[in-house]
Amino acid sequence: MPTQSKWFYLLMLSLIWGSSFILIELGLDGLNPLQLGSIRIICAGIFLLAISFRKLPEIPRNKWKYVALAGLFGNFIPAYCFAIAETEITSSATSILNSLTPVNALILGTAFFGLTVRRTQVIGVVVGLIGTFILILSGASENPSQNYWFAGFVLVATMCYAANVNLVKKYLSDLSPLAITAGNFAVMLIPAIVILSFSDFFSIVHVAKVQQ
Repeated sequence: MPTQSKWFYLLMLSLIWGSSFILIELGLDGLNPLQLGSIRIICAGIFLLAISFRKLPEIPRNKWKYVALAGLFGNFIPAYCFAIAETEITSSATSILNSLTPVNALILGTAFFGLTVRRTQVIGVVVGLIGTFILILSGASENPSQNYWFAGFVLVATMCYAANVNLVKKYLSDLSPLAITAGNFAVMLIPAIVILSFSDFFSIVHVAKVQQ
């Protein structure tokens, strides 16, 4: 892939990923965290399975456990953690804390996945970590009313993302991205529907219809 194309896709990914925190904050105006997290997974799952369902047979039987874990760590848990966190902290604080993902990926990769770390990677992570803490401290002084204990949910999400990155690299690198994505959401879709059904979402929808 040409270098220019890589930069373009990186920019688009940054815009999509960054805007998701703002959309989560807006979504919490009418939904609780369980409802919002479930709806995100269900909508994404329906759309992605519609275009990648045929890729499911490409996943060997012995790889499904890793696909399930990748879905759990890469999408399922973070969807709920971010929604819970943003009930008490802002989307900007959440996005800043999310930048700890590369740090956690390096730590987990070295500790549990046999990742070999280069000096330049360590320097890059340290610089990024310093920048993250500076932004967190400045944000805390500007928004002292935020409950930063809820930042723990963001940290859990970044650890999950880090675990997912290492899982995919070590165990699923021979599969196509579409096959992995299809497998992830095939595993997550039913649990998300179950959680949504127990979150009073459908009773709210029923009341709204009656009021109309």
